[in-house]
Amino acid sequence: MSAASEHADLIGSGVTAIAARVRGGELSSRELVSACLAQAAALDDLNTHITVAENAAQRAGELDRRLAERGPIGPLHGVPVSVKDNYTTSGIRTTGGMAVLRDWIPDTDAAVVQRLTDAGAIVLGKTNMHECSFGITSDNPHFGPVRNPHDPTRSAGGSSGGSGAAVAARIVPAAMGTDTGGSVRIPAAVCGAVGLKPTHGRLPLEGVLRVSAGFDVAGPITRDVTDAALMMHVLTGGETVAPGELPTDPAALRGVRIGVPVGDYWADNHPEVERLHRAAAQRFADAGAELREVTVEHAEIGSETGFLIVSPESVVLVAELFRERGLGSVEERLGSFGADVAALLGSQVGPDASPVPAHAYLTALGETVPAIRRGYLTALSDVDVLLSPTTPSPAIPLAQSGRMEHNGSAVDPFPTFSRYTFGASVAGLPAISVPAGLTGDGLPVGVQLIGAHHAESTLLRLARAFELTAG
Repeated sequence: MSAASEHADLIGSGVTAIAARVRGGELSSRELVSACLAQAAALDDLNTHITVAENAAQRAGELDRRLAERGPIGPLHGVPVSVKDNYTTSGIRTTGGMAVLRDWIPDTDAAVVQRLTDAGAIVLGKTNMHECSFGITSDNPHFGPVRNPHDPTRSAGGSSGGSGAAVAARIVPAAMGTDTGGSVRIPAAVCGAVGLKPTHGRLPLEGVLRVSAGFDVAGPITRDVTDAALMMHVLTGGETVAPGELPTDPAALRGVRIGVPVGDYWADNHPEVERLHRAAAQRFADAGAELREVTVEHAEIGSETGFLIVSPESVVLVAELFRERGLGSVEERLGSFGADVAALLGSQVGPDASPVPAHAYLTALGETVPAIRRGYLTALSDVDVLLSPTTPSPAIPLAQSGRMEHNGSAVDPFPTFSRYTFGASVAGLPAISVPAGLTGDGLPVGVQLIGAHHAESTLLRLARAFELTAG
């Protein structure tokens, strides 16, 4: 057995099992941190982390002593997790994937990070990401591309690509990402992990380097649904379903109504994605769920509406960050960004700008977003959840980060990969991506369950039952 596989086996059982083994004295936090760091070093070519926390081993030792003397401090006692590098972390470098923040070390933790550490988690490090969180490839021009564990020549998705790859490669049992239009679900899907996007506003965003006021959410990426439930239970202070309350039999799907969106918009999928999506729907049906075809009004304008709103919001939020850090204006700093992000920001400020008109932005917020939300909620009115592919394609070669081949056409990866995820974000709905299987080439494909507002517990229960149909 290789060193990498030995370390993977030690931490490969996931958050729930690892936490139980630590509490029971079977594993020490120091052992876990050491295994995670060794696994990261063995798989350094994946480039999952921008920064590894220098104090992780020290905190592990402190937690081991605390456990021996007074017991665990919370349900994640001694469990190493990583967080996307757009969460501020006290004493640990935070870059947001940007060169201009290469040397910034905050003195406070983001609210979500604080909740994790209060529950006993250890921040192992900060995961690599698409610059500014604005992209779906995590091909970072300053810190290098994140590589997919299933095929290092391919993208790990984005913008939380490092988090998805780190979990899938068993470098950490769980990681935090952020999701604006799919940035938790997309990397989870293409890396073969579980990614949960909560209802907008469900988790605090204090201390997150944001790109959208209206769509950003924090969310976990984990190895399985049980671990996602544990992470979410901790993050919400017990407001969502606990791991022990999840189904233990796929028979829990009997009588559940699964809405399957139909129409041309949902049809342009890679053949292997289409095959695995149909197979996933059949797994639901075989377990006793009722499949219903539904129409989601206005879903086809979800992505373009999202981009229309996020483009100006991102410039405002980055400019606010720059002012706080004394970095000058975004316009002055356009040359410090990679080509794709510079083009986005430069479309709103700078000599070649053609900014989104105020009336178009306000119309989108006041009229189009509510219409999209009504479309999704109407589709959900007679079913329990909606089922769709998470992405229309498996992971693409890194060489296609700027332009990808899809069903015989050359297309922009960003709107292509966010086609099925951005609409739920615009509507503010919770959604979870779960693995549906592998393509003939061994690439993971995910399917997405979308629920009504604050239906995270329902999504977790049904996703776990679906997971169980795999045997």
